[in-house]
Amino acid sequence: MTLEIGEARVNHRDVARVARGELAVALTEQASWHARMAKDRAAVETRVASGEPFYGVNTGFGASVVNSVASEYGANLVANLYRFHGVGVGPKLSREEGRAVIVTRLAQLAAGWSGIRTETLRAMVDLLAHDIIPVIPELGSVGASGDLTPMSYVAAVLSGEREVFVAPTGVDFSGSLLGAPTGPGALTGVDFSGPSVRPAAEALATAGLTPITLRHKEALSIMNGTSVMTALVSLALDRTEAFARGHALVTAWNSFLLRGQAAHFDERLFLAKPHPGSVRYAAWVRSGLASPAQPALTPGKVQDPYSIRCAPHVVGVLLEILDQAATTIEIELNGAGDNPLMDEATGVALHGGNFYGSHVTHVADTLKLHLAHAAEVLERQLVLLCHSTQTSGIPENLVAVAGPSQNSHHGFKAVEILASSLVAEAMKLASPASVFSRSTEGHNQDKVPMGPIAARDLRSIQMLADHTLVIGLLAAAQATDATNRAKELPAPLHALYTAIRMTCSATMDDRRHDIMLAQCLADFHGGRLPI
Repeated sequence: MTLEIGEARVNHRDVARVARGELAVALTEQASWHARMAKDRAAVETRVASGEPFYGVNTGFGASVVNSVASEYGANLVANLYRFHGVGVGPKLSREEGRAVIVTRLAQLAAGWSGIRTETLRAMVDLLAHDIIPVIPELGSVGASGDLTPMSYVAAVLSGEREVFVAPTGVDFSGSLLGAPTGPGALTGVDFSGPSVRPAAEALATAGLTPITLRHKEALSIMNGTSVMTALVSLALDRTEAFARGHALVTAWNSFLLRGQAAHFDERLFLAKPHPGSVRYAAWVRSGLASPAQPALTPGKVQDPYSIRCAPHVVGVLLEILDQAATTIEIELNGAGDNPLMDEATGVALHGGNFYGSHVTHVADTLKLHLAHAAEVLERQLVLLCHSTQTSGIPENLVAVAGPSQNSHHGFKAVEILASSLVAEAMKLASPASVFSRSTEGHNQDKVPMGPIAARDLRSIQMLADHTLVIGLLAAAQATDATNRAKELPAPLHALYTAIRMTCSATMDDRRHDIMLAQCLADFHGGRLPI
């Protein structure tokens, strides 16, 4: 399948599928789009020829806009922009994230207004097609004027400079193979975790590609936007949807194991205060329990602790934010986000601030907070599971060993500590990055959104939350075995239990759990669990 850039609107799921290699990318052949792009480019060339003030073409950048640049140095100015921004440090974006960045920038530039040549966009498509992905350091952007420093690595690679990730020799990355999960047991004999790094010029030559010479405004158009933060948030949105569904199944499973009240998820409760996310989450829990819409109150304690009973009210907020975030990110993906923009009707250069990443920052900062809350709910449920012997019959710490040696085993005790550690770190990272705005670049960028920091925090919290979900799944499976209740599980939970036990065995004698946790995480990310 192919994503036709310039023809259809792009959403976060498209970005994720391109990143995983499940979706190829091509420029549309639609004549009207090509005509519009050509008209925008002609407006750039006309403005250049006129000699009128034109930011980034005959002026310096940022606070240096007061400096005029003579026409004979215009080509130098283009290359100097991505060269002097080559200051990225720290860890590198993964190859998957790099692919997400490229398709994000393609979608934004394809909106028009930027005046970039279609030849330049085709060169970006070629990078994806040949899996030649810029090595992009994570640190160095404040989110305005967009992701300048990390995006300089894309502009430089198109020009044959800096370094790229390339596919390991002899591996076919066509079709869905690129999207194969990278965890244990994913794809025998192929290691996707460490693609080779090569000089960009060498990799392009090997692929039969020629570096392009970026022309007036093109480096600025590539760099001056929200592509890195938007790409990272798009990937997180895709992952968070699966996390939320899995969260509801863990809640259902723990309610079953703790002999809780399915009546807490009665649809009448949620129609009485119909927040859409809570309604949806409660329905997912009922589905996991194979429960009717209006389950009866059963004998025993009539109310369960909040982490079970109120889970729809906590995670429901996350679900609603996901819906809102998807709308915001789709606007960002399909909007012209650089400066200046070209009005194709008049040829006027519009100098503004569409590169500013406040909307993406808001999405990332809000999502990460509610992901952390959702992860805490799972950790609280784990504590209930590990210490509920009197009411549920589940052994303390989920120890499955009986007899004289029982007290020498500690089951999931350290796993409980792990979950507490993960949630504490998620809570720490949940502080909004946007409040740490700092004036920079000679007080030209005197208020900045800090979107890339928010997006990286979101990515980190997503991974912490995913690990917490996996802990919840393994703990529920362990409690099921320790109480010998597998045959009693409702069908949806039994299917999930069976899938987990395909690769992760029950803990009998005390043992290390890190390998099992990694395996279950890989199964979740690889779509091998019925969630």
